[in-house]
Amino acid sequence: MKKNIHRFLLPGIAVLATGISLAQDRSRKGDTRKYASVPVSKVESTSPPTLEARRLGPHKLIDGELPENGWRSTWTAWYKDNPTLTFDLGSEKTIGVIRVFFQPWDRSDELAQVKVEVSRDGVNYVDFNTYAGFVGERGIGAWAEMDLREIKARFFRLTPKFQGWGNLWGEVEFWGIKK
Repeated sequence: MKKNIHRFLLPGIAVLATGISLAQDRSRKGDTRKYASVPVSKVESTSPPTLEARRLGPHKLIDGELPENGWRSTWTAWYKDNPTLTFDLGSEKTIGVIRVFFQPWDRSDELAQVKVEVSRDGVNYVDFNTYAGFVGERGIGAWAEMDLREIKARFFRLTPKFQGWGNLWGEVEFWGIKK
């Protein structure tokens, strides 16, 4: 009996604990909304990434893999450039939060702001909001969260504005509101 417990129960507990610790969670204290991660069908950039990041492309922003801290990794980088990134969710979704995993390089407040525009048809965009105040430790990845409350759209255009080195982004996540 002891042998069976060690053989089946302990590995099962380990797998469950690992799954729980790696699961993405959007709950925040004081926020009663329920979230679900929304996949992105396609991402396009008005300018290609620069330097070594040119080989990676903007599609790395939606692959679900976070880059390691530091320079030589899979960060999508735009040196001294503010690209406009268009994300197509494939169909209209009700989005509550957009998160951008970024890495300040020159200064802790390198990501000065992100302008968000939304569209239902991918042609006519409406300015939604401009978010600012993102701060992180230099050389360490951090999440920039933008609370959209509850906006229904298919296309989202994000335009960052840097101060310092440029834009180092690792991942962009869209979180839909569950009803």
